[in-house]
Amino acid sequence: MNRIVLAAGGLLSLIVYAACGAEDLPAGVTLVKSEQMKWEKSASGRENAYLLGHPNKPGPYLYLVKWPPNSKALAHKHPDNRYGMVVSGLHYIGYGDKFDEKKLHAHPAGTFFTEPANTSHFGMTKGEGAVLYFYAIGPSGNTPLEKEDSAKR
Repeated sequence: MNRIVLAAGGLLSLIVYAACGAEDLPAGVTLVKSEQMKWEKSASGRENAYLLGHPNKPGPYLYLVKWPPNSKALAHKHPDNRYGMVVSGLHYIGYGDKFDEKKLHAHPAGTFFTEPANTSHFGMTKGEGAVLYFYAIGPSGNTPLEKEDSAKR
């Protein structure tokens, strides 16, 4: 696990370094400045920028997720161990098979967290939204554990 965390930290450092505008890059170095990131809107209303690999494919993947203000993700789980960090904003994460706002933990910018494989969790943002960073080894997936109607009670 320490190697994965170190790799995730190294990749985050690369992103920060890239954002600073390094120009003389050796062969094989990838540079994606923040204004060059390609954001894809998902069905959930969140946007994803895939920086390394893809969750649907075998191998390491790294991506950013923009959570709009006042949005939520119902309980779900992933088959892979995922490592995340709140890059900006304030994100709330809770654990269990059903969304429960009383179980949410506030994670401000700079918070590192893990999502162990097959651990049920849910999340939300409030007024400011958030940007999250995820790193893992795919293929991944998303298994929903509840339907939208069950969260409106």
